[in-house]
Amino acid sequence: MQMRLKLFHEARAPLANGHRRDTLLLLSDEEFETNHGFIQWAFPTSQPSQNPTNAPVLDLDSAVWLAEKDDVARFLEDMTTRFLEFLKRSDHWKQKYNHNHLRVSRALESIRTLHSYELAKWFHETVLKLAGESVSNLETANEHWLPKVSPVHDRIAGAFLGLAIGDALGAPVEFQRRGSFTPVSTYQSGGKFKLPEGAWTDDTAMALALATSLIESKGFEAEDVLQKFSNWLGLGHFTSTGTAVGVGQNTLRTLGDYRRKGTLRAEPFGKKNDGNGSLMRLCPVPCFYSADPKKAAAISDEQSRTTHASDIAAEACQFLSHLLSNLLNGQNYHDAKKKALESEWSYPLLSAVDHSFSGYSDVGISSGGYVLDTLQAALWAVENGETFREIVLLAANLGDDADTTAAVAGQIAGAMHGLSSIDHDLKLDLAKERQLYVTSQFLSSP
Repeated sequence: MQMRLKLFHEARAPLANGHRRDTLLLLSDEEFETNHGFIQWAFPTSQPSQNPTNAPVLDLDSAVWLAEKDDVARFLEDMTTRFLEFLKRSDHWKQKYNHNHLRVSRALESIRTLHSYELAKWFHETVLKLAGESVSNLETANEHWLPKVSPVHDRIAGAFLGLAIGDALGAPVEFQRRGSFTPVSTYQSGGKFKLPEGAWTDDTAMALALATSLIESKGFEAEDVLQKFSNWLGLGHFTSTGTAVGVGQNTLRTLGDYRRKGTLRAEPFGKKNDGNGSLMRLCPVPCFYSADPKKAAAISDEQSRTTHASDIAAEACQFLSHLLSNLLNGQNYHDAKKKALESEWSYPLLSAVDHSFSGYSDVGISSGGYVLDTLQAALWAVENGETFREIVLLAANLGDDADTTAAVAGQIAGAMHGLSSIDHDLKLDLAKERQLYVTSQFLSSP
């Protein structure tokens, strides 16, 4: 946690080149132009600044802390408006090369990470409108701006929060037989773990732990992943309520092996190796490696084997990774699934997924804990729902392992539709939505 950022925002310390947070909004246009040290405080990012070198650098904990504060959100909105007012009243920034272009890049990254993809996209579109007839001068600058507001960031957020939304919708009816409960239509409290509305279980907690490890380790490190899983199980880290719930048998046993013997690769255990516990948490991997789908698939296999000594579970993770990578990179669902199927797969996996499920009833669709059943049920829901909400509700209402089925379906549907297309209530009422969103943007940072 960056203590200086806390001092700047909470104690109103004059750290922004001598300015407090509230006085930044009062800068004259001349001061806005010539004061080169404040912009890094107004729009902090995870990238170090060349000038000044003492500017804050966002880490994940600091970013989450900032994003969870309503006053910081309002400040970002006000500062975004102030920046646009400055640009509207100025012309020199419309030249081919100008230092304000770097400021725009920083602002886009910061706004998207700490506030929303939508606000960053609006800011970018407004900057280009303000350029007017001089927009052609900004062609080089815009090449740097466009990656900051690429739809891939929205799709990554959709996949990651889609997992959590599906988990939270399915949790209250987990372990209940299909048709034995009132159909789920929104968040509700209760279930085996007596969770409050919008709270999620082990599916999201382990995904959050995996994502945090990828971000902090700058890649996959099995020992760090297992340590974070252990912190979740033993200390309640990464949970929605402070208490770990829903741990599966494979995960419980393998984390015990890790703590006792330092085991980094799961060892076979009876007939319970082919569970869905590594599939449910998968999407941080293809999100982090969205520019390298082959590596994403390889790491998906590796992360699976930390807790599941199962070739079929690892293969299911690879298939889902291929599908998600294709969706994140802009393919429609039909093409994404078709391309994913072009790789070599075992007969059991193909038997589960190489079908068109559109128009099929849920008869014959199993939603238990077997990994291929979960994958098939999630694809069934995706192919029979139009909107994100329809898809995750179809999955949740299958019952049994409802939270995991809906979590897997939510990853796929979120990657298809993007977070900006998900119903507002599903985002607003989701436990720790800001932490999940910011984490997704650290996964997607270029």
